[in-house]
Amino acid sequence: MDLKGLDAGARIELDDLSIVEVIDPSQDGETIRIRYVEAPFDRQLIGTEATVDWDSVTGVVDGGDITTDLRGESRARDWVG
Repeated sequence: MDLKGLDAGARIELDDLSIVEVIDPSQDGETIRIRYVEAPFDRQLIGTEATVDWDSVTGVVDGGDITTDLRGESRARDWVG
C-alpha cells in the first residue's frame, strides 16, 4: 500500500489488529509516523508514537466497525468485543 495518500488524522489498521492515527503524511510512501489509538494485545502502546512500514498496514478504518483492506474490500471489525 502506498502510504502517501493517507492524511494526518486518518485511522488505519495494522497487522496486529491495532488501530492507529496518522500523525504526519508519508514522504516516501513506505513509512509513516503513527499514534496508537487501540492496541488489543498490548494496551501499553495506546497513546505512544511509532514509525511503521507499509507492509504492517492492513487497511484504512472507515468507521468504528468497518475496515477497507488493501484490495478495496470492506469487512466488519467484529473482533472488538
